Order: sequence, then structure tokens, then C-alpha cells
Amino acid sequence: MLSDSERVPRTAAALALLILLIASISLFAVACGDDAPEEAEQQQEQISAAQAEEQDAQPIDAAERDAQTQPQEQEVEGAAEPEPAAQEQQAQPQPTQEQTTQQAEQTDEPVSDPDREVLIEGELFASSISPDQTERTFRFEAATGAWLRIFVDGKAGMDPVVTWLQPDGTEVAVNDDLSTTNRDSLIIAQVPVEGLQFIRVQPFDSNSLGDFIIQVQTLTIGADDDNAVITLGSSADGRLDLPGDVDVFEFQAEAGQQIFVLVDGDTGVDVFAQVFRPDGNLLQIDDDGGHGLDAEVYFTADEAGLWRVEVWPASNKAGQRQLIGAYRITAEEGLPTSAVNEAVASDLAAAALTFLQALREGDSATILALAGPEALTIWGWDDSGDVGRDIQKIQSIDLGGEILQSVSYGDVLHPARGRVYFQLSESDWLRFELIQLAGHWLVDDWAHSIGPPS
Repeated sequence: MLSDSERVPRTAAALALLILLIASISLFAVACGDDAPEEAEQQQEQISAAQAEEQDAQPIDAAERDAQTQPQEQEVEGAAEPEPAAQEQQAQPQPTQEQTTQQAEQTDEPVSDPDREVLIEGELFASSISPDQTERTFRFEAATGAWLRIFVDGKAGMDPVVTWLQPDGTEVAVNDDLSTTNRDSLIIAQVPVEGLQFIRVQPFDSNSLGDFIIQVQTLTIGADDDNAVITLGSSADGRLDLPGDVDVFEFQAEAGQQIFVLVDGDTGVDVFAQVFRPDGNLLQIDDDGGHGLDAEVYFTADEAGLWRVEVWPASNKAGQRQLIGAYRITAEEGLPTSAVNEAVASDLAAAALTFLQALREGDSATILALAGPEALTIWGWDDSGDVGRDIQKIQSIDLGGEILQSVSYGDVLHPARGRVYFQLSESDWLRFELIQLAGHWLVDDWAHSIGPPS
């Protein structure tokens, strides 16, 4: 009778011979043709049984066993796939932070997880504050010197107040309303101390509870090479990379030329323009004189020379409204608007008048239906609930009474844009900026004006 110490080596040797024999048979089966897959499957089962018996007889390191059996598995054609249950037992690789961020950037759908407090850069994360809560706190890692954009979008009446805190709890920045017309919160600032940063979201008051979406983005700051000399009748592209960025453009003009300068930002980008005379003195400034948040200046040059335009990111008094991004600057000779035919003027006036009536009556559904992309961005509207949140604020603006006359213009650069002025009194006008999408005129912005272009 063999002892255990003698049985193990002999058993192992026998198993090795068995595996070698089966492998040889499998090679023969591969060469045989049609019957090979069925025979190979049977042989694979024999190999698995032999491996199990070998493991019971003599412990072998898992990695070494895999290395021994892998050649045979590759040589067997038609080997059975692992069962689903076995696949589930295998450890699945987890996505990296970079992969998760890329996935978040590829979708506009917000992610929701009530138990998660860690924010992923670039991800839209949905959360809420219920009646039994006073705030929600989130955290994320950031490096010193990075520029961050923290945006909290309140839904259906939720009015957020956001506070950014350093790792030691020191306040970096706080914002209630993105602007005088948008109750969402926005902070753009530089990370003072690296490490775990904190964001605290609170409701403005007890009536401002509800759902919100929060997003943290790292701003990519590129080389500021947007400064250029342009000619009248041409355009140049630029980008405001961060708060405080200033781009400078120059153009040659002759005395007596009528000129307009348009700084046309991407949707939601708020630009501010200053025009300087050839002697360096400031001539004119503008924030939202153009379409929506665009800047527009028109003047008659009183001397020949090199005129300069400085483009800045617009900001509110707290310095937290910087809606930065790409824009296009155009310098043209003539007026920025042009006359439109009777049919277009009628369509423009009808759309603006319907929108004005909805503003006066607080008709959220009609306002939302007639709001263009710039208006949706400026006011932060996603649904009629968001509109209802701002109705009281809208109606606090004096929208005037009887309309004395209507004046409509087209846009010399953008055929799908228009402008309507309603006169309410001798010196009180309402200006509506419209954009045509899918054959319908929508209102992108509205404001009081001193009158239509002369």
C-alpha cells in the first residue's frame, strides 16, 4: 500500500500523462474536420475534470496552473464558453476616474444617487433638498491654481444658494443668483488650496426647496492669442478663457465712416465691449446692446486712424457672473440693422406681441413655448415650473401699457435674427430680440430701450 507521500507524485505524473494524451487527441481532432467541435467539447470536459482532480491531489499556485492549462485551451477549437454564472463570479474591472468623466461628458442626462456625495468632474448630478433638510454638502478633489466652474441649476421653483469651502472649511466663494434675471447659482474661481473641496447647497428660503442639478467643471485655459488687427467687413474668432481675460482687436477707419462693431458670443456667453479712439480715449462701452448677451456698438468715426476694441467677460458687482467662452467679433461699415419687408415685419411683431402679452399675464406655458435658446439660458428655464418661479420677478419690471407704434428690423449679418421695438411713451420703448428656428420666430431677449436705431 502506498503512503500519501508516494501517492501524490505518482498521481501527478499520471495526470500529466493523461493531459498530454488528451492534448494529442485534440490536435488530431482539429485536423479531422466536421466532428472536431463535438469531440473537442468532450475533451475539454475531461481536461477540466483532470484539473480538478490534480488540484485535490497536489496544491498548485493558481497563476502557475493557469499558465499550464492555457496552451491546451487555445489549441482546442470550439471549446465551450464559460457559463453565465461563472462570468458573473469573475471580477469586473471598474471604470477609472478619467473614463467615468468622459462618460459624463458624453451625455446630457444627469446622474442620480441619493447616497453619493462625491462629485465627478464634468458630470451632471441630480439631487434635492427635502423639507426635513437645511442643506446638501458635496465634495471633490482639486489642484491648486485650477479654475473651476460650479453651477447649480434649480428645478421647478428651487432657488439655490451655493457656497464653496476649502479643505479647512474656509469660504472660497458664495453665490445666490447667477444674475438679476436668473436664480440659479454660478461660481467661477481659482482653487487656492489643493485637496478635498466642499460645496454646500442651501435653499434661499423655505419656499425654495426641491430638486437641483449640480456640475463642477475644470476650465481649460489656453494661450491668449486672440489679439489681432482686422479690416472693416471682416470677422475674427476669440475666446474668453477666464474671468479677467481681455482680448484686443484693432481696425483702420477713415473720418466720417459709419461703423458698427458686434461681439457675438456663443449661446450663454456674456461679453462686454469697449471702443477706444485712435488717441486712446474711450469712446463707448456696451454690455447687452446686441442680440441677447452680445455686445454691439455703432458710431461715426470722427478721425482717421487705428481704432481699438477690448472684449471682456461681463460680470455682476459680486464678480461671479462670468459666463465665459467663445465669441466672434465683426467690424462693418453701416448700421447693424436693416429694414425688413412687410410680411417679415408682421411676423416679428406678432411673435413679440404674443410674448409680451404672456409676460403681462404670467402665462408660463406660452412664455416657455416662445422662448429662444438665449432666453432659456439667460433665465435658466427648463420647464414651465422654472418660468413660474420667475413670473413675479418678470412682472416687477415695468412692461408698460398701450403700444403706440411698432418698428421692426432685420439683422445684416444674420438673416434668421430680427429686432422689434414697441413704443410705450415718448421716451419708453421695449426692445425684443428674436431668432428664427424651424420656421418660427422665438424671443431670445427683451429689455427697455431709449428707442429704435435712427
